Amino acid sequence: MVKKIKNLIVGLILILFQNCQSVHKANQHIETPIAIKKLHKDIDFVQRKLFKLHPSLEFYINKKDLKFKFDSLKQSIKNPLKPNEFYFGISRVVASVRQGHTAIQPLYKQFTRSELKYLKKKGAYPLSLFSFSYIDDELIITQNYSKDITIKTGTVIKKIQGITPQYLFAKYKGTDASDGYNQTYYNRAFANKIVNYFKLEKQITDSIQVEFSYKDSLYKKLLTRVALTKGFKKEKTKKSADSIKKRSKKEKEFRRAHEKELEIKKSIFGYDEIKKEFTRQLIYPTTDSSLVVLRIKKFVGGKQSKAYALIFKEIENKKGKTLVLDLRNNGGGSIEEIKNLFTYISPDFVNFVDTLKVTNRTSLATNMFRNVPKGILISLAPIVVPYIIKNLFLIKKSPKGFFYQKSKLTDRLQPKDNNYQGKLYVLIDGGSFSASSVISANLQNINRGIFVGEETGGAFNSTVAGTLPILTLPHSKLKFRVGMMEIGVVKKSTIKGRGVMPQVAITSKKEDYQNNKDAELQWILQTEGKILK
Repeated sequence: MVKKIKNLIVGLILILFQNCQSVHKANQHIETPIAIKKLHKDIDFVQRKLFKLHPSLEFYINKKDLKFKFDSLKQSIKNPLKPNEFYFGISRVVASVRQGHTAIQPLYKQFTRSELKYLKKKGAYPLSLFSFSYIDDELIITQNYSKDITIKTGTVIKKIQGITPQYLFAKYKGTDASDGYNQTYYNRAFANKIVNYFKLEKQITDSIQVEFSYKDSLYKKLLTRVALTKGFKKEKTKKSADSIKKRSKKEKEFRRAHEKELEIKKSIFGYDEIKKEFTRQLIYPTTDSSLVVLRIKKFVGGKQSKAYALIFKEIENKKGKTLVLDLRNNGGGSIEEIKNLFTYISPDFVNFVDTLKVTNRTSLATNMFRNVPKGILISLAPIVVPYIIKNLFLIKKSPKGFFYQKSKLTDRLQPKDNNYQGKLYVLIDGGSFSASSVISANLQNINRGIFVGEETGGAFNSTVAGTLPILTLPHSKLKFRVGMMEIGVVKKSTIKGRGVMPQVAITSKKEDYQNNKDAELQWILQTEGKILK
């Protein structure tokens, strides 16, 4: 009920508080230099909010050093800067906190409704039809979701509209952070954000010129948008005689039933319409069903409670003996979801997360309304006031002097009745962040599973997330996302600032992708004496 109320409030806010600036004015602002004094005020704003709201600011840097960085940034600004020029300085100072959820976000070009409608009809942005990895200073295509089957996995992107990936990597390095001292995060994050970085460099168009390299071949292609929606004129194809025959009533009913069933499945398991893949999916890579892979792209979307009930019922029915939990490139999401998943694969009663630390009694209760004008807040008082009061009562002060939120998240977890107790492998990499790291750390703490891959991008001990208000800097209008709740495992690692470490360190290389080989999964199959289909 509380979640529904929160979603309702967020929905109302999003509807009521659309930016009053016109699209033209907002885009004009991106290109307008901001006076030095105003930039200094933005720096003060970020510093003040960071010191006030972040509960674990001194995990990896002390306040004195952080304050020095803010002061140095002020002194380094000699001329007015455009918002996205200012972004490079302020984002690196915030990134020095080494808490990945806390970050400055640049400004992107906005579009009118008619422009958005046109782009939607035209289809997906060309680069978004691929997944990438940044390996050994090369941007490699790891998945091709486009209709152009001539672009093979393992292909290297040399240039995009004349811009090299190496240039973008160097330019944006340091503008975001992993949790702690981890390094595996950065290449994974860059590959995931390459489309956004390119959009900041070049105007968005319907097609882009890309230079590729595959093995010994160099070639260029013009990539275009692919229509994903109805109403856009697609290329005509010659239909076979069978395809133009009228479908019988029974065939139509069968088709409708199948489509309805597919939509229900999408709503439960989550679905990416561009990549045509489910968020949570069981995969059987071998000739029998004794080994099964549970691939989870993110802990967001769909109906997770129902999804996992169906997933583990299927594993039970098919008598699965070895489960591979694939959390690679899973950037996280809901703590409630990973708690639920944990009860299906852990045989132990466990306190899943430690006390949820916050900075003060009011920070969480009021965060949702930080950007809302006072006049609007007054009109929404019947909804806002009860919400704030309820959340104020959830904040307690510990005997040690810090504030924390009373939450069911810290309750002791009980294994599900149909808890999976077979062999477990967990695939992790630098893209395994936030909630992915939390569940991985908890599993490793109880010696549940063999971890294969590379160190997670999220820290083992804790992450600062939970509630993530996005604030707007007064003058540059850059967005500032700040973590407000420390979420950590109960049993801490003695190694500060590092992620969950694999027992078996393996990462796929360019040659593996060229040979359609999943090196990490292949190692598990060989260990289990299984043969890939």
